[in-house]
Formats: sequence, C-alpha cells, structure tokens
Amino acid sequence: MKNILLIITIFFTSLIAKEEKSVDYLNLGAILIKDGYHKRAKATLDKVDVTKENFDFIKFYTLKGVMNQSLGYPNLSNIYLKEAIENGQKSKSVYLYMAKNYWVLKDYKNTIFSIKSAEDLAKKQETFFVILAESYKQSDDFDNAWKALDEGIELFPKYSKFYRQKFYYLMELGFYKRAMFYAKEFLKHQNYSTKDYLSVSLVMRENKMYTEAATLLEEAVIREQFTNPTGDDIKKLYELLGQIYIDNEHYTSAALVFDQASVFYPQFAHKAATLYLKSKLPVRSFQLNRRVLEQKEKFSQRVGIDIYLEDYEALVATLPALKRYGILKDDNIKYALGYGYFRVGEFDKSKKYLKQIQSSNLFKKATYIFEKIDRCENNPLDCNN
Repeated sequence: MKNILLIITIFFTSLIAKEEKSVDYLNLGAILIKDGYHKRAKATLDKVDVTKENFDFIKFYTLKGVMNQSLGYPNLSNIYLKEAIENGQKSKSVYLYMAKNYWVLKDYKNTIFSIKSAEDLAKKQETFFVILAESYKQSDDFDNAWKALDEGIELFPKYSKFYRQKFYYLMELGFYKRAMFYAKEFLKHQNYSTKDYLSVSLVMRENKMYTEAATLLEEAVIREQFTNPTGDDIKKLYELLGQIYIDNEHYTSAALVFDQASVFYPQFAHKAATLYLKSKLPVRSFQLNRRVLEQKEKFSQRVGIDIYLEDYEALVATLPALKRYGILKDDNIKYALGYGYFRVGEFDKSKKYLKQIQSSNLFKKATYIFEKIDRCENNPLDCNN
C-alpha cells in the first residue's frame, strides 16, 4: 500500500514539474505587464529560466526595465534597459522609458540624451517636449529650452503646457510684459479655467505685478459670474483679487471687491467694512458692518467705526452687546469704552473701565484721560473734551 502511494506521489510530482517547464513565463510576464499587473509580472519573470538555449535576453531585460519603472524603481529600471540595448534592443521606445527614469531621478543631462536618442519617436508625444525643455532649463540652457517649446508648439499648437512653461520662464528671467502674452495664451488653451487664473495670478503677485494680476482676476470674476456666481471658485477669485489690491495699497478698490463678494459670501462683509474705514469712508463701513454675521466681530468693529465717526453716544450704547459677547475682555475695547464715556461726560464710568486695563502701553494712554478727568472735576469751566 505504501509503495502504491509513493508511486502516485512521484507520478503527480512529475506531472507538475513538466507543467511548470511547459509554461512560457517570459511571454506570460509580457501579457501581465501589458494588462497592468506589474506585481504579478515580477513574480512571473522571476521564474524565467535564463539558461535556456537561444534565450531572448533582449525581451527579458526590456520587460524587467518596464516592470521596474512601473513599480517605482527608476535606477533598477534603467540598469535592465541598458542591458537590453547592449544585447541588441533596437526599439527607440526604450530610450523614452529611460528618459522618464532619468527625469524622476533629476538627472537632466541623461534625460536630454535619452530623448534625443529616441529621435522622431519622442516628437510624437507632447510630454517629452515639456520634459526636454525643463531639462535644458535646469541645466541653465534657456536657449535650447525655448527651442524645444517652440518645436512643441509647432507640432502641437493646442497643448496648453507649452504656453505655461514659456510664461514661467519669462517671469523667472524678468520679461514680465512678454510673459503676459503667454499667460493669456495658456488660459485660452485651458478654456479659461478658474484654477489656472488663480495659479497665474499668484505667480504675478509674487513678482509684484499687481496691476497685471488684478486685470486677469477681474476678467476671471466676470467669466465666473456668468457660469457659477455662488461657487467656491469665484470666492477664491474675489479673495485673491482683494488681497492683491491690498498689497498694492489700493484699499478702496479692495473694499469694493469684498463689498461685492459679501452679497454672496457674508463672511467678507467684515473685511469690506475694515477696508472702507481704512479708506476714510466710515459711512459705507458702517453699512457693511451691519451685514457682519459674527456678532463678536461685528461689535468689536463697530466700536472702531463709532470712534472714527466721533459718535460716542452710539459707542457707549453698545455696552450691553460688548458684555454679552465677551468683548470687554479686550484691553483695546476697555480703553475705547473708557474714552467714549469720558467724551460724553460720564467720568465715573470712564474711570471704571480705564482702571481695568492690564496693558502697560494702553494704561499710559489712559493716564492722560485720568488727568483730563481730574481737571474737569476740579474746574468744570476748564474742562475741554
């Protein structure tokens, strides 16, 4: 009985061994790579018997190179691809795989060499013009970078990334006016997407091109108003446009932007009111303050507006709200309230709030008011608020 079981075991083991030998792991690996199963392809290619007579090393090394690139091993990938070339691989596509690997490794010299070695095959894909141009640029060769983009535009005039790259290169070189042309071309070929308006405008802002950035953003706001006037995109446009006006110290323009935005986004009302006050337009600031939804922000800001308007009666009338929303904890508010009571002639209340100030700088300012109050109390005729 034991002998029979042994014979059966040997028989099936022999069958399995024969079956494994009959499997073409090399071609199976190629199919798996083509279908995107790279991890399975790795396990399969590891089973390949490279000792076979007339073994196809070109195919083996090429497959291993492609597989390792997909698995995120650019160095190892290029080792196998070089072996494929040394063993007689003639396909130019191998150089494109190598170019991508060198690009990931930031080896720009070999990236350029690999793309050039691929010859006309590289010219069939827009991406390689972008990679080639940036590799030249990273090698401080702006002339060839520009030529690569020009050639790309000639072959693929609708590919937006060429225009974006030219814009960035010109900005870096300081040719701001010329950069504007390519910024507009990029936006046109991107169908004027809000995301791209924002990215281009941010670059301009970083280079202090406030007027040009504002012009682009105004155009973007107008476009977005016709398509999605209450979406998140136009909100970002308003915010950046207003901030650029602030950067350029055009506070009234910034206030107008946030004023308009506050119709759909009430959170901008506080910003608009602040900017109107900074622009010496207190009445409009007061009107926007009424739109502020956050009550603590609203009444804190209202104190500043009342002081600017010298409406001290209105200022002290906000006391219940200041208490209700915990705003009186702020020394600045205590000082403002103390000053307001002083101006309306309620000296006891003025001193009450001024004495609560903890800030040394503000208390020094409060000391002047204490002196004024003493003069007023001792000689009302000499009191001049």
